[in-house]
Amino acid sequence: MHSPRLFFVVTLLLAAMASAWSQDLPLQIKVLSGESRQFEGPLLDPPNCNWRDINAYCTNSSPITYVENTMVVQEPGGKSLEIACTVYNRWSNCASLPVNQSFPARMGKHGLEIRYLDEHGKIRKQVYEILRENEKEGS
Repeated sequence: MHSPRLFFVVTLLLAAMASAWSQDLPLQIKVLSGESRQFEGPLLDPPNCNWRDINAYCTNSSPITYVENTMVVQEPGGKSLEIACTVYNRWSNCASLPVNQSFPARMGKHGLEIRYLDEHGKIRKQVYEILRENEKEGS
């Protein structure tokens, strides 16, 4: 007696989940161009350390070289975005994505969230800061 009702509820639940999964990443963006640049920035050491100090409290307080990946991507509507992320350490998911390839993405609270496959074939997720929005060409 409960079997048909349970089957109906499970079917509705699975249909709702499939719909939610398909809407999870509604944008398909295409990378138009990209570049990487290196810059030096301070460590997050105690504020009273000078990079010339050699005592044990202030070791490794010389500036560190970071990498910023900047790209121009295009949304399906034709609008282009300039996005960027910074590699702070070797565990960072910030990657320079290949040009002329498309990736699933969505707008989030802190920027554009893009999913991509890393060099080992694992799906990674990275939030890229939106630096500039350009309207559709010819508008």
